[in-house]
Amino acid sequence: MRTVLPAFGLALVFVLGSAHGQDLQAAQACMRLDKDAARLSCYDTAMGRVTAAPGAAKPQSAQIPDAVSTVPQAKFGDDGRFHTEAKPRPPKNLSAQVREVMLLPAGLYRLTLDNGQVWDTSEADSALAFKANDAVTISRRVLGGYEIFLAGHNTSVSATRKK
Repeated sequence: MRTVLPAFGLALVFVLGSAHGQDLQAAQACMRLDKDAARLSCYDTAMGRVTAAPGAAKPQSAQIPDAVSTVPQAKFGDDGRFHTEAKPRPPKNLSAQVREVMLLPAGLYRLTLDNGQVWDTSEADSALAFKANDAVTISRRVLGGYEIFLAGHNTSVSATRKK
């Protein structure tokens, strides 16, 4: 057991060292360059970095096509956990006019609005009777969901969008 662990460690070092052997040889070749910018560019290319030194042209081997360079490298491998982008927030409320009303069982309504959206009320309130051409406002609730207000009334009912 004692001889297996050092042999395994030595084999691991050898495998890792040979995997980067070509990079090391390319980097050693850069030491022969006299100009700092050219040497830095050579090292960057040898190590896989594809940026040019300020004021220096990119070496031919380090150039990448324009189509690829438009995608930021910082986002590579990021599935949205690291570079979250602000998503536009929907409005807090929507005002519309009821175009069509369908009465559903248990005092519920299906409302077709002038913007083409279809909403179903999910609770009944005898104080609210929706009719065609009524003005309504649909608002997002703080903890999720939506509510519909009928113009001129202080009460609202919960609703879900169907279309």
